[in-house]
Amino acid sequence: MPENVGHSIDNHAFLASLDEQKIHEYLAINGLREIQNIKVLCSVSSTNDYLLDSSLANKQVSVCLSEQQTKGRGRYGHKWVSPSAVNLYLSMSWPISVWSNRYETLSLWLLVSIADLLEKYGCHDIQLKWPNDLCVENKKLAGVLIERKVSQTKNALIIGVGINIAMSLQNEVHIDTPWIDLISIRPGWELSRNELAANIISSFYYTLRKLEEGRLDDLNEKWCSYDMLVDKNIEFLHKGEVKKGLVHGIDDLGNIVLRLDEGLVRLHSALVSEIKIIGNR
Repeated sequence: MPENVGHSIDNHAFLASLDEQKIHEYLAINGLREIQNIKVLCSVSSTNDYLLDSSLANKQVSVCLSEQQTKGRGRYGHKWVSPSAVNLYLSMSWPISVWSNRYETLSLWLLVSIADLLEKYGCHDIQLKWPNDLCVENKKLAGVLIERKVSQTKNALIIGVGINIAMSLQNEVHIDTPWIDLISIRPGWELSRNELAANIISSFYYTLRKLEEGRLDDLNEKWCSYDMLVDKNIEFLHKGEVKKGLVHGIDDLGNIVLRLDEGLVRLHSALVSEIKIIGNR
């Protein structure tokens, strides 16, 4: 697919059409030639679904990108609105032998890696909202969704990321939660989606390698510098019940640490949803 052929808004260089060859070229610049299986689609239900259905995902690192998603989703089946050719929708598979507790912190490390990357390109005031959102000005900019693909022989993690790049160029976008995009927070944004995709893939790849080799530490320190919820009073759903608490941060296993009426508790991300800030300490 040529870089500047396709959609009417592609006169913006940063919205050049997604291109497998160009992504490979940018990966090579990053020193990453191990990933051979990259698929770019015009449309798909979701990039995560594509890799969940792929026979290769359990065998090798594979990547799927799409210009749009018809059934993009976030945690708990929430819809991820995915208009055509203005954002980045990307999923990567990571084969694993068995599940390990070290993967419990993966979504947090991946969010940190995205935040670090965007800061290098001049994006400021990035906030990370536990457990899987990246925000600016309390508005969602990006999200990560990790799912597990299980087979009789080998398993895989399917890591999806959606980043709003230029959604504000669309005339009508119907999203219930507040959102923001890269061109709004970084005027003059010029990085193409192909180069950004390659940088995200590289960042995820090296983060996973370091995690598996035990070379990632001080998650609390890294997370704290971006933590959107620390020292905030929040309301959330826990086992179907609305609760309120004061956030103290996270622990070494990636659980959120909260002061509730019954005392200090640590909750896994699978047990907490619909988090809303309701006030400051």
